[in-house]
Amino acid sequence: MPADPRRLVGKASERFKRRYWGPRFRCPVCHFELAFADADGRGLLVCPVCGAVIEIDAPYGHPVPVVHDVEIRRPQPKARIHPMATHLPIGLFPFAAAGALVLFLGSVATALRGGPPPGMASGARLFGDAILVLLILSVGASFVTAASGLWDWSVRYRRRPYRQIQLKIACSVVFVLVGAAAVALHASGAVFSGADGLMKLGSLAGAAAAAAYLSALGVGMVALATLGHVGGNLVFGR
Repeated sequence: MPADPRRLVGKASERFKRRYWGPRFRCPVCHFELAFADADGRGLLVCPVCGAVIEIDAPYGHPVPVVHDVEIRRPQPKARIHPMATHLPIGLFPFAAAGALVLFLGSVATALRGGPPPGMASGARLFGDAILVLLILSVGASFVTAASGLWDWSVRYRRRPYRQIQLKIACSVVFVLVGAAAVALHASGAVFSGADGLMKLGSLAGAAAAAAYLSALGVGMVALATLGHVGGNLVFGR
C-alpha cells in the first residue's frame, strides 16, 4: 500500500529541521515552533506569532522556555499587505502549472498518434497563451509579495533572524528565479511549436527545453507550497 504523501512530506520536513535548524521547542503561549538558533546571545527571543518574550535554557539537554513579558506594539497579522499579496502567486501559478501539464500530456498523445486531431492547433495555441499570461501575472505579483514580506520583516519582526523567515526568503528567491525561467522558456518558442501550440517533443532540443520548463514549474510549486505553509503558520500560528 503506498505511503501517505503527508507522512512523506512530514518526514522530509523533520529531517530538514533537524539538520538546518538544530534543537527546537514550542512557544508556551501559542505553541509556534521555534529554534534555539532564533534566540539572541542572552538566550532571549520574541515569538513572531503571539509576541511572547521568551528566555530559553536547556538543562540536561531539554529546552525549558520561560515567558517573561509580551511585546504588544505590533500590527495585526491579518491587516498586513503581505498576506493579502500572496494570494495572486499562490492562486495563479498552480493553474499555470496544471495547464502546462495538460499541454504536455496532449503533446505526448499527439506524438503517439502521429498528429493532432482537427481543430486542436488553434485551441492549443490559445491555451498556451493563457498559461503564459497566468505565469507572467503570478511571477510579476511575486515581486510585490516579496517586497511587502521584506518590509514586514524589517518593521514588524525588526529583522530578527527567525529560521522560518529565512526559509521564506530563500524560497521567495527560488520561486522568482524559476518562475522567470519558465516565463522566458515559454515565451521564447523553444518549448512550444508555433504551428500547433504543442510542445516540441519530436526533437532533442525541444524535449530538453520542455523538460527544463516543466522542471522549473515543479520547483516553483514546491517553493510556493513551502511559502504558503510557513507563511500561514506565521499568520495564524499552529
